Amino acid sequence: MNTIHFIAGNRGNIGKSFFSSLVCHFYSSNSRPFTLFDTDSYKQDVSPIYGGITDVTFDACNETMVNHSTDAIKVDRIYEEALKQDVIVNLPSNSHKELLFWLTQNGLNQAEFLAAENIQIYIWYLSNGDTTSLNLFKTLVDNYPAFKIALVQNRGIDNQWNQELSADIKKIVKKFQQLDLLTMPRGEREATFASGRAYAEYISSSSNGKLSVNRLKTYLDSQCSKFIQIFSLAKPA
Repeated sequence: MNTIHFIAGNRGNIGKSFFSSLVCHFYSSNSRPFTLFDTDSYKQDVSPIYGGITDVTFDACNETMVNHSTDAIKVDRIYEEALKQDVIVNLPSNSHKELLFWLTQNGLNQAEFLAAENIQIYIWYLSNGDTTSLNLFKTLVDNYPAFKIALVQNRGIDNQWNQELSADIKKIVKKFQQLDLLTMPRGEREATFASGRAYAEYISSSSNGKLSVNRLKTYLDSQCSKFIQIFSLAKPA
């Protein structure tokens, strides 16, 4: 069964690209093929590191544009690639409506269709704990049972996870899988992701300090172990 990973969130600068890079690293470090779609036309910062498709966007995926433009058809490439191998989709900010429109329009929200196509859909929803993003997360899990949904709790950007949550939000958060996204040490982040450099390349370079390399390895091992608790790669055939 092939997987489409959608990395989503309600706003910009919530860590979608950074988390996408970690998922790419997870696949690469396990020698597993994947196709990356970097769909934010204004900020494509994962594809320079891991390669990928950059001419697919969700801009035309709504009821108005789909009747006047063929751009929405380009998004079908995500599904076509998923028939071959796993796919990672780094979404632009505030594009959940367009994503859900495309999924629903094409019947990809139907569990029977996904099972017949041997495809599963994961939505990794990033939140800093603010009420708006958590309410959107609740709407997502209430209305789309065919998807596997995980809440990525970003504690490194405008952290609001210490605020008191409403009873219904607490119930939803407790029910669904969660991944605690910790902050990568700044020096290593700037030398890798922020500089468009793959993590494995940094680790393998003899010019980097041993403690810096060890800090990065420790961080990546910790985040990958959390990721694999929710999503496990199938064994090769």
